[in-house]
Amino acid sequence: MNRLQELCALPGVSGDEKEIRDYLYNFYIDKNLGIIEDRLGSVFGVKKGNSDYNVMISSNMDESGLMISQINDNGSMEFIVVGLYMKAWLNDQYVTLLDRHHKRLSGIVLRKGDDFVIDAGFKTKEEAEVAGVLVGNFVIVTPRFELLNQSVAANNLSNRAGIEVGLKLLESLENKNLNFNLNVGGISHSVVGQRGAITATTSVHPDLAIVVDAAYVESWDDKDIFIRSFDKSLLPSQILKQDLYEAAKACGFMPQAHLTDLPTDGSFIHKSLSGTPTIVVVIPLKYKDSIYNVIDTQYLDNITTVLNHYLTTLNSKRIVETQNCRGTRHE
Repeated sequence: MNRLQELCALPGVSGDEKEIRDYLYNFYIDKNLGIIEDRLGSVFGVKKGNSDYNVMISSNMDESGLMISQINDNGSMEFIVVGLYMKAWLNDQYVTLLDRHHKRLSGIVLRKGDDFVIDAGFKTKEEAEVAGVLVGNFVIVTPRFELLNQSVAANNLSNRAGIEVGLKLLESLENKNLNFNLNVGGISHSVVGQRGAITATTSVHPDLAIVVDAAYVESWDDKDIFIRSFDKSLLPSQILKQDLYEAAKACGFMPQAHLTDLPTDGSFIHKSLSGTPTIVVVIPLKYKDSIYNVIDTQYLDNITTVLNHYLTTLNSKRIVETQNCRGTRHE
């Protein structure tokens, strides 16, 4: 649990993911993995296999946040939202202001008329500027992480739970030989329109891809594994879907279809190159339209188990069949 808490505490507003990126980079180096990076900040650890085929496992590593748009004469600050937050969610939230070197200052979002401002205790604009506050600086909701029975609550779970699954997966495969190169990593610039998915996919050049996404699920059983059947930006590879269904069953889980209107990085990955078979595996979030969320941590282990089984039974022949849509299809 300590690592998930560490991941959730790292700031990473879209366009400013350096701390979470460095964390992943150092993890991959410590595990003697190869490194693939793009120029928007995405980073992948590469476990070399016995062929030139590439399998890509990705999650977004950026988060929604704020950007200071104006410093008022009384020292308060106006802001815009970067990402998916609604301003109304931010009322009375404690926030952390980051300067260009990520020196941290505490603040709070308060209502002012029909809008909201950040107050960090400054009395004048000049006082704020001397403290390093500039228009264009990023602001995050101050991280909070709490254990709730078998679950955890935090304000950054939707952006870091998938990253934790990727790290668990690499650890579980550390002593396994694979028939392909496995590329596991975090994609930047995702919550502002999946921009990083384009550059990351171009860098990795995958033959097939699995996106680990955290999304709202109304209810679920401990043995459920949710596999995306539809969103408005991606119709998954039916062969890849079949194989993951079978992997879930082989591990004692029940595969369940998940449908949503919301896009993921898979929307760009599957259209990349000459087409990349892609599917989304879902970490269920208990709530939607909220800064904070709750997940059952056992579910991270369950997904890791299923992905481990799928990858250790995958071979070059099946990759080619999946690419060419020649496998047997069934629900």
